[in-house]
Amino acid sequence: MTKQPTDEEKIQQLDLALEHVFRGIDQRLIQRLKEEASSEQSRRLLVEAAGIDDPRLIDELADLGVTVYGLVALRLVPLVLVAWAEDAVDIQERQAILDTARSFGIREGSVADALLDYWIRVRPTRELLDAWKRLIERELRQLSPRGRRHFIELTRQQMEQVAKASGGRWGLGKISPAEQRMIDGLLYIMNKVAKQ
Repeated sequence: MTKQPTDEEKIQQLDLALEHVFRGIDQRLIQRLKEEASSEQSRRLLVEAAGIDDPRLIDELADLGVTVYGLVALRLVPLVLVAWAEDAVDIQERQAILDTARSFGIREGSVADALLDYWIRVRPTRELLDAWKRLIERELRQLSPRGRRHFIELTRQQMEQVAKASGGRWGLGKISPAEQRMIDGLLYIMNKVAKQ
């Protein structure tokens, strides 16, 4: 008598079967977003609508496929990085990120939603962290000291919410050591910029 696969094994098999399909879709989506983000019109919108006048940051955003319409997703990069701290994003962490995204006005099916979904499914690159750092430097400099503290505290709470969503390493409702290191590192970056 053969052993029937568990539900978890069935889900893993389905994930493996769909992985090549998503990889092809992801590659086409990201390529399309990169082409759109590299257009002169998109670059002009980043300058005019978002007030970004740093050519290096505009280049980095274009390389990542981030247009003015996807810029708000970049604000949620710390949440994505915390979710990836343990080498995989689980369904509870995904939902916590999407709940925060919806509260930011990111609608399902939007460009920002597509970017966020991609970053949740495919481990973000170092370039994404670098672009986020440059954007945060710009954003924090525009805030008052009180506004900076509030922004950093809100981001800390959101990162902890994502970390606690899966209950840490053993499902005990705690933040795992890897998640805490990620949170601490991202807070260090923001606090360092805020003091400049």
